[in-house]
Amino acid sequence: MGGEIIAGTGMWVAIIGNLQFMQHLIASDFLKSLVLTVGLAASVLLAPNAGVIIDRYDKRNILVLSSLFRCFAPLSMFPALAFDSLAWMIVSLLVLQSANAYYLPTIQAAIPSVVSADELLKANTIYLNIATLSRIGGTALGGIMVATLSLWSLYLLALLAFLLLVVLSLLNRIPSTERAAAALPEQARFREVFSLIRADGSVLVGLFTSGVITIFLGGFNLLVLAFSELQQDPGLLGWIYTVEGTSILLGGLVARRWTDRRRLLTTSTSLLFAFALAYGGMSFAEQRVLVLASFALFGFTVAFFFPLVTTIFQTRLPEDAHGRFFSLKGMLDRVGFQLALLITGACLDLFGLAWYMLCLSLLTGLSGLLTLLYIRRKGWEQTLRDTHSAAG
Repeated sequence: MGGEIIAGTGMWVAIIGNLQFMQHLIASDFLKSLVLTVGLAASVLLAPNAGVIIDRYDKRNILVLSSLFRCFAPLSMFPALAFDSLAWMIVSLLVLQSANAYYLPTIQAAIPSVVSADELLKANTIYLNIATLSRIGGTALGGIMVATLSLWSLYLLALLAFLLLVVLSLLNRIPSTERAAAALPEQARFREVFSLIRADGSVLVGLFTSGVITIFLGGFNLLVLAFSELQQDPGLLGWIYTVEGTSILLGGLVARRWTDRRRLLTTSTSLLFAFALAYGGMSFAEQRVLVLASFALFGFTVAFFFPLVTTIFQTRLPEDAHGRFFSLKGMLDRVGFQLALLITGACLDLFGLAWYMLCLSLLTGLSGLLTLLYIRRKGWEQTLRDTHSAAG
């Protein structure tokens, strides 16, 4: 968890530093976004191979090696700064996202190996809170560092942080993963995870409901900017990010107490109605208080939703498939975020902010209703409870 704080904070600091570096090299915002997507594309291409490696080899070693490889990202920025080289910055992006393709799925796959089943939901909630803290802290720290330090100093500090991450990774002990890796056949393939997903309806539901939320999350920054422009208040950006992030942290404090582990599937799907309500509130786009309250509801709901869905994935899939599954999910998330960004931009142009949020609210609520009816018809929640009871 400590390593996740460093990795997440360093990633956001690097993103802000890269944006500052590109300011005088690229005038077009569209071209800047294309450059930034190069790294994401690399991580998508690496995901299948990363998943097999995570399942086959010791997860501690993967964390150490990917952390060590990550150090080359800030190192690559030094020649970029020296020569005003966009090519070296692209190398830095490729290194950073390639390391993430191995590091992040490994953490999610390793949590069930070091945490008991009864504590798994709590651990996933803590993980979400830490990721949120790193995002909030990383963007704030990056903004301060860009304003007060040279980019040389910024990337030097990022390098020192990533070296600390290597040290922390060396302290990990994940003994059970060695047994899981030894049991994995040499001919194991990434595509085998698709048959495992198809065989378990609860995993399919989790992927579907996560995909519904991705529509909003992918266009999050664009929507925040749209709210700020509509209300003609640049300060609204900061308030929205603060309210949303704080709500996730507060929600995380109570999520594990209010959540029934025996009804993971139904509870996570029912939360789509809370998301729909939040989007509906955002459709009153000119009402500052209502917009902030809706983002607070969204953040609070996120604190419940994603730990629940992650726990379903971790408990329903075999341990020797966790690496491949979370690599696949990371790949789907990155592609989904890019598509959601395009959809959000197009819908804002076609319908406007208020109507788009209203349509998104109706779509999310309808998805939740149909999915709940389908779960009840198939009896998947009962199957999930029976499995947990047998495991207990």
